[in-house]
Amino acid sequence: MRWQTKKKHYLLSSWAFILFIIIVIAWRNYELLKAQYISQIRLDETEILSRGSSLFHRELGHIKNVTLFLRSNIEGNLSSIDPSNTPLWRQSVIDTFSQFASISPLVSQVRWLSLDGQERIRVNRMNEGGTVVKEEHLQSKANRYYFRQAKRATGNRVYISPIDLNMENGEIVTPIEPTVRAVIMLQPQYNGMLVVNYHLRSLFESLRALANNRVFLDVVSPTGEWLISQDKELEWAQTLSSLSSEKSLSSRYPEAWKTLLMDDFFASFIYAEQVWSGMKVLIDGGTLSQSQESSYLYFIARSWPQNLLATRYSLLAYTVVISLLFFVLFAGLAWWQIEAYYKRQALLLDLESEKVHLKNTNKELNTANQRLVLLQDELVENSRLASLGMMVAGLAHEMNTPLGGTKMALSSLQALLMRDEADFDKSNYRSMIHSLHLAEKNLIRAIELVSSFKRLTSNQAAQDSVSFQLYQVLNDFMSTCRPRLKQYPNIKVEVDCPQDIRLQSHPGIVTQVIQNLIDNALSHGFDEGMTGMILIKARCHSEHLTLIVQDDGKGIAPEMKDTLFNPFATTGRSRMHTGLGLYLVHQWVYSLLKGRIEVSSEQGQGTCFTLTFALNGDEA
Repeated sequence: MRWQTKKKHYLLSSWAFILFIIIVIAWRNYELLKAQYISQIRLDETEILSRGSSLFHRELGHIKNVTLFLRSNIEGNLSSIDPSNTPLWRQSVIDTFSQFASISPLVSQVRWLSLDGQERIRVNRMNEGGTVVKEEHLQSKANRYYFRQAKRATGNRVYISPIDLNMENGEIVTPIEPTVRAVIMLQPQYNGMLVVNYHLRSLFESLRALANNRVFLDVVSPTGEWLISQDKELEWAQTLSSLSSEKSLSSRYPEAWKTLLMDDFFASFIYAEQVWSGMKVLIDGGTLSQSQESSYLYFIARSWPQNLLATRYSLLAYTVVISLLFFVLFAGLAWWQIEAYYKRQALLLDLESEKVHLKNTNKELNTANQRLVLLQDELVENSRLASLGMMVAGLAHEMNTPLGGTKMALSSLQALLMRDEADFDKSNYRSMIHSLHLAEKNLIRAIELVSSFKRLTSNQAAQDSVSFQLYQVLNDFMSTCRPRLKQYPNIKVEVDCPQDIRLQSHPGIVTQVIQNLIDNALSHGFDEGMTGMILIKARCHSEHLTLIVQDDGKGIAPEMKDTLFNPFATTGRSRMHTGLGLYLVHQWVYSLLKGRIEVSSEQGQGTCFTLTFALNGDEA
């Protein structure tokens, strides 16, 4: 039965692997097909944009040529007329305007403006002919933007205004007429300019007709208003109604609009399940009016809504069907191979079972042997530590006896000298007393060092949690580390610990934690020659002890904060530092002392390690 289970497992695993590979390949193919479709859409959009831009600029070029032709005719006709003969001069201009309006189907209005903006002659195109506007109906165009811009043009420069709707007497002409104005200055002796209004209905219809079954073209103003849209209700919505701001492209597709504004000339992106391609088209050639807000338009080619989503679904369905067929094929081949393999393996099943049994037995024997070796090492280590503790205790006892006797002898000698003070010279007496005091002080110091060494060695050798005075442990630690601190004469170490704090824990581990933190501060917290202080501070809060090791050194580098307690993380590799000090502190605090450690540091302000333990040895 076991080989049947194993065969089933391999069969399912192989099917899962085959399925995974097919899914990866299918998804890759799906992405490639989708990318190819989107690439084709972008090619179509680029073609429409190119054709639209060419059509638009060709129309503007035609408008400029027609305007130059009109000026040439006007100036040619007027050159043979006496300027003082106003009626003849005026009638000549009217005839030329009327003939021009009747010939060109694009012209909707022709005007002669004086240099102060006042209309002098205006001819409107009506029923394929020109209608002269009476003088009392002529208007001042001094405040219109195209008049102010056109006054800067000189020579043969034809100023093309932004596209807007034709207006008369402050109202939009209906039906609406998308209009562009071509303005050109006349020669100085005529003191005026020609303004020709061209309607762009046929141009807009030609641009709209560029759409196909995959993409269509929008034309949008710099403010986001649609000039050409597949939904005609959106065209000129902001101009026709101040309440239609939500019908602008900038409000309906804000993120797409931001992307278009970010690119100076051309942008292509996917937004709202549509492929977008947009380009900025300058109206006046990008010279005179390039700095004006309305001197350009956005030509935007987009894929039809839902086309991209529908294509994705169809590609996904196609990919799934092909993938299922391949999965069935390869899964059948895998089943056949595995079935044949296990038929061959059935004859060797008993031998394999014995081999596995022998292997397991050997593995268990090796495991037992490894445990025995570990137990032996542990017993040897415990024995060594116990012997060390007994040796230290015996040494301390043997040293305390002669040291105590010596102290008694010094005390007796001092008493005898004080008793026979009168028998000695005063200067000699004071010298002897001073020497005895100095000897007694050094003797007491030696006794304290022996006792501290005895306690410290006993604590580090102890494996069990014991009750101890934290103040005594810190005092013993400071006694043993004074030789190392002498190497840092500019750095002062202070201990702030009440004498009544009693802790149930591992005093040897606590000492080692403090030693590693002090070593870390000395090695990394201060540069050579720096002056500073390291503070060891202990306080009790309810049933917990807070132990703080703080320095006022240079702080921890920002790039080290996240890996501070990781093994082998150090900034002193060149000084043979291993990067294990703080890692061991973290392990001791959390694993053995059942506490927690926190660190705070600022560049140039120092570092503070805060350790928290339970006084009774429970987890903090």
